[in-house]
Amino acid sequence: MLNPEKTTQSILKKFDTLGEFEKRKIVFWYDKDPTADEEGLSYIREALDEKGIKLHVLDNNFFATKKMLEKDDAESSYLIYSAEAERDPTLNWLLDIQLYSERFENSRISDIKSEFGVEGYDLDGFLEKHQQFFASKKRVEPLKRMYQSDWRKEEFILGFLGVLSSSSTTDLKEIVRKILINSLDENSNTVWEDIIRFELVEEFWDMVNRYFGYHSEEPTLKKLFLSFVITHISRNTNINLKKYKAYTNSLSNECEIFIRGWMDNSKDSGIFDEYCGILLESDDKLKKYLNTEVQKYDVIDYIEAESLALFDKHIIYKIVDELDNDKEDFDSYLEWIGSRKTKHWYPDFENIYNALEYAVKLHQFAKEFNEENLNDQNLNRFFRNYTERYYLMDYYYRKFYYYHDKDREKEDLKSTREGIEKLYNNRLLDKLLTRWSELISTEMNGRWNIELIDRQDEFYKLYIKNVINRNDKDKIAVIISDAMRYEVAAELQDVLNKDTRGTLELKYMTGSLPSYTKLGMASLLPHEKLEYRNQSVFADGISTEGTENRGKILEKMTPDSIAINYEDLLNLKQNEAREKFKGIRLFYIYHDKIDATGDHSASEHSVFNAAEDTISDVKMIIEKLTNFQILNNLIVTSDHGFLYQRDSLENYDKVETGSFDKEKVVTSSKRFILNEEDIDLMNVHKFNMNYVIKSPSQTEMFAYVPQADLRFKMQGANKNFVHGGAAPQEMVVPVLKYSYQKTADLERKGIKHGKVGLAVINPSRKITSSPFSINILQTEKVTEKLLPRRFKVALWNMDGDEYKVSDEKLVIAEGTSDEAANRQYKVTLTLTGEVENKVYYIRLIDEDPTEINKDIIDPMPFEVDLLIVDDF
Repeated sequence: MLNPEKTTQSILKKFDTLGEFEKRKIVFWYDKDPTADEEGLSYIREALDEKGIKLHVLDNNFFATKKMLEKDDAESSYLIYSAEAERDPTLNWLLDIQLYSERFENSRISDIKSEFGVEGYDLDGFLEKHQQFFASKKRVEPLKRMYQSDWRKEEFILGFLGVLSSSSTTDLKEIVRKILINSLDENSNTVWEDIIRFELVEEFWDMVNRYFGYHSEEPTLKKLFLSFVITHISRNTNINLKKYKAYTNSLSNECEIFIRGWMDNSKDSGIFDEYCGILLESDDKLKKYLNTEVQKYDVIDYIEAESLALFDKHIIYKIVDELDNDKEDFDSYLEWIGSRKTKHWYPDFENIYNALEYAVKLHQFAKEFNEENLNDQNLNRFFRNYTERYYLMDYYYRKFYYYHDKDREKEDLKSTREGIEKLYNNRLLDKLLTRWSELISTEMNGRWNIELIDRQDEFYKLYIKNVINRNDKDKIAVIISDAMRYEVAAELQDVLNKDTRGTLELKYMTGSLPSYTKLGMASLLPHEKLEYRNQSVFADGISTEGTENRGKILEKMTPDSIAINYEDLLNLKQNEAREKFKGIRLFYIYHDKIDATGDHSASEHSVFNAAEDTISDVKMIIEKLTNFQILNNLIVTSDHGFLYQRDSLENYDKVETGSFDKEKVVTSSKRFILNEEDIDLMNVHKFNMNYVIKSPSQTEMFAYVPQADLRFKMQGANKNFVHGGAAPQEMVVPVLKYSYQKTADLERKGIKHGKVGLAVINPSRKITSSPFSINILQTEKVTEKLLPRRFKVALWNMDGDEYKVSDEKLVIAEGTSDEAANRQYKVTLTLTGEVENKVYYIRLIDEDPTEINKDIIDPMPFEVDLLIVDDF
């Protein structure tokens, strides 16, 4: 019941002041609860009488009341009290008087209206229905933060739903997402329990119907989620899902904005993925139907679909199947893979897509290589072709296995892996090494030398001596990574070009034979003569084994020099490094990941991981030396390369070693035997070691290496990782020259660097429908120093608050073509339902978090001019 004193004070306030043209006040009080009893009314009447204000009780006496107010007493101020609800306007005889009068309310509704500043009375019934919602500050306070003075019923409902779902917004897309995230099962969805409790179920489904075009006789949250997925598929594919046509929502634009916003939300996308899995696993009919329908179509018909991982699985299966069946539509396969890189599920399939990309490239290479005539090449030309093109077979093979080994679902690539192994070993490696062995036999005549190709044992004279002797200031570092074969160095060059400001040049040498660590490391050191003492190689009388001995050899030739292990270098802080290296002009930095991994049977199958680590390590070494301003010029090289094949070599033919006198063998491995005896063997190349061992006191020695990729028959595991032989993979030694350049130096030399430029090239700046297309030109091709660019495209409101009025698409600009037409990207965007006919702006925003200026170009104005601003 009311508090008479408090209520009377509130009523009297209504009569306090008169308007400019008012002579009296008339105040209506519809006490529909009712809150005033006879005693209370009597108290109020007395108080009003004291102020000359009359109280009149309205009790179905409308005509008499109207006559009283307008004829009998047109001068006095009145409080018109009714213990009933206000009548409908069509039945209210006093409506005309009420329109120029005031209202008094003494109910929870009036408190609510007062708290929110709600004017008028048309929301009274609505607020009364939902007054339970306002019973807790925990709900009222966040609602007040969202409230706008122009709210009507719909906005209040959205506000209620926003509070209950903890969305803190009246955006229905966000609200629906939060509700679905709680659970697709109404029985376990705590938000849905509150929606039922506060009688908002009907309003919720009505809004979902009007906003998304979702309609169902028996709507559920799970069906709603399915409708978003099916609508996306219908919109983005040519697949006709007849059986699920009822789940295709009529307002597909809003559905697309909703589902894309959820997929792109870094916080909540994992739940979307989980629901998609549950959807298919819990509904076997749906899963079978979708799989059956997708199989009827070409990949191009569903390449843009990304709501379900099912589409990626079909694309992967298609590529695997076509490679297995010797189909050669390689450009299409690579285009499909490239297209999926910007799609939602790509991270889940990244390793398998990358593995397939290199598998396709290896098949593509094999097709070209098989058409190549190797018989018209001499040894020099063949060597150069390996450094220019043929090394790619080893690179693609390595990268395939690197990603294959990272992928958790290796069974999906089982047949592909088997095909890659046969392709690499039987068609590529066999052809390459057979011809290579023939050229060695016909051109070398037992002396290891390739005309016009630099030799590894001349490295110091060719690359270091002139730098040190030029003056007394120039510095240079040599990073020697054990077993870094040529193709790994080629990838390192690409990585350094993209990630550093240095200029690079990749050259090569003929490695010393046998291609193993002791001889290769010795060859790279300064020396007048090399010689063997037992199994060790000495340079000018000093053993070349161990970092300490190598440092002595360097100091003997170049006093201001140091030999150091890469780990010791990386552990130095800047001040420590500057102090330690003060006055040092020549650095030999030793790194060992590939050989250390591959030389042990327990870890040899991780050698390709070691190659990736090596690239990262060498990059860190270079960055440390240049960032610490220790020096600017470096060379990365190796002691030898390696051969690696994944499958077991148990059934491979092996060369018998029974002809060798064990007492004459200096050292040996499965790929070479160094011997003090001159003998001839079938399928074995023999070289006199006097090409590199020139000590007069040295006993004559011969290196024996099996032809092609054969191994000597020896005790021990059948090693898949080997070196020591004469294969290009083992003895083409990289020489990667790196020179750090300041930005100004690059610009002065006319070397473009950074990321490729972009431009919007739509002929018209008007948007007349949704979806609509934006045409983007990559203004420059990707080069060694001009890097690809990942960016997002969307239409933005820039008047006042900045926000997106379309969905957002990820694009990767990575074109390498000289033709501008081949570097264009067509991006399809969908407008939101809030869009108006006015000017908005296309923004291209760099995804790189380190970019200071996120906008790649100035926001580009586009005028939206829609005939009907609806779902178009």
